Amino acid sequence: MAGFKKISYCDLRAEGRVRTAPALVGRGGELDRLDRIVGRRVANNALVVGPNGIGKTTLLHGWARRLSARATLERYALLQFDAEHLFALDENAALEEAYAEALAQLPPSILCIDDFGQEVYKRSALVQRAFRLYKPLLRARRTHIVLLLQAHEHAWLERECPAFVEQFETIRLKPQTRAEHLRILGKALPRLNKSRPLIVPDSVLQDALSFAERFPSLGQMPRSAIQLLDEGIALSAERGERMLTSDVLGSAVAAKVGVPKAELSHGALERVKNLESDLNTRVIGQTAALAAIARTLRRAQLGLRDPAKPLGSFLLLGPSGVGKTETAKCVADRMFGRPESFTRIDMSEFQGDHTIQRLIGAPPGYIGYEEGGALTNALRKEPYSLILLDEIEKAHPKVFDLFLQVLDDGRLTSGQNETVDARNAIVMATSNAGVADILAAHAGGEDVGGEAFIKEKLMPILARTFRLEFINRFDSILVFKPLTVPGLMQIARLEIRKVERRLAKHKVRFDIEPDVLQERILRMADPRFGARPVKRFIEETCETLLTRSLLAPAGHMDDPDV
Repeated sequence: MAGFKKISYCDLRAEGRVRTAPALVGRGGELDRLDRIVGRRVANNALVVGPNGIGKTTLLHGWARRLSARATLERYALLQFDAEHLFALDENAALEEAYAEALAQLPPSILCIDDFGQEVYKRSALVQRAFRLYKPLLRARRTHIVLLLQAHEHAWLERECPAFVEQFETIRLKPQTRAEHLRILGKALPRLNKSRPLIVPDSVLQDALSFAERFPSLGQMPRSAIQLLDEGIALSAERGERMLTSDVLGSAVAAKVGVPKAELSHGALERVKNLESDLNTRVIGQTAALAAIARTLRRAQLGLRDPAKPLGSFLLLGPSGVGKTETAKCVADRMFGRPESFTRIDMSEFQGDHTIQRLIGAPPGYIGYEEGGALTNALRKEPYSLILLDEIEKAHPKVFDLFLQVLDDGRLTSGQNETVDARNAIVMATSNAGVADILAAHAGGEDVGGEAFIKEKLMPILARTFRLEFINRFDSILVFKPLTVPGLMQIARLEIRKVERRLAKHKVRFDIEPDVLQERILRMADPRFGARPVKRFIEETCETLLTRSLLAPAGHMDDPDV
């Protein structure tokens, strides 16, 4: 076995006996499957598939500890390799024979290769060389191989070398429960706290989990929660404190994800407590629709809604420029507090039946597979988010079928065959269906937001555009009314304040006589276009006035009020 020294490895059984390996929590079913797989006569090798940080390596160490305690499969040595020998083979093919000879001399063994997928991904020649190297071992019952990969690496390997994958049984690691994650944090705490002992209350462990769940950009659970706890302990020690608090943990999260610390301290109930009044200060003239959105989200945060569904789902109808998109932005800002938590998808880009793959990602073997889909990527990256489906009536009917699963089950299946969670998301869809009827009824004095109007006038129109089972999946169908002149006046004032904030460095304030403003609005008011002409007028007028003041000769603009 002289040549075998070039392949670095460790004895997992020895580590299991001295208990230096990370402690495994749960995963009993996966451990049982590993036992059964290596005891079979065919396909008695395993591929363990899961994202980085979910616990693939910990599973191997937990298996080693179990085998050392039970003396199960005691005739096998349990060895963990790294994949550096494959990289060396890629640079020096002459080593292949020496490695093959060394592997052939091994006693009955289970060979676990931790970073196999990372080394071979997108290197077909290396996969074929690895196949030749391991082929005698794969066919012999005296040696078994366990490889660790991520999902995209596994899909690529299936496509590039199916004969290799056929020699293995695949074990896909699913996310563990919150209770198991809490136990994992508790077991990791003594190791993290060893050099700088601090008091860490159970409530802080709960907060670490909550932050890691809320911000997937921190990484995969449970690793992300462990790393966050480690950083919180380091920050407390740096400040000379004896106890890790939720406040310090919040500081660590704020630094990592860029969310103001004050926003992190607001609980879920606090975010919806004043939601209705907050929305009404930013969206003008849509009191009834905003009240319905706030009621649904309050029920969701109190745990009164079906936990298998999204936090809320709303179909917003009405003419252009009345506040539908602005409402979605405001709800996302109030509920989640991050720009990244708002995703707008223009559904007019999905008019062909094949375009559904752009939402969920292409299946293995097709162009764009690795890029994923617009919808699945958004939910995977920010599960606590608002998804706005703009002008949904323009999408292909197959797209509606996709959202049946999202609205009913709070999940969808990606092109990579992964389940993406949508239970912590809010789904809003806008549509121009029935706009002519809404405008006509509003002009005639009807209450276009009432249940009777929606049921009698709009439902027949919606039924011609969407399937009834799709419409019925939404929590609420809401009509945004055409704006009145007083409402447009309020919007104009809000827009002036926005321009002032944007131009704060010039230290200007814009004043306009109410009568003058009303006269201009009366001239441009049109129910078909809503507030958009008013916003353009305010922006152009304010910018023009400021341009004139900046270019005027010195002393000609003594009054800072324009």
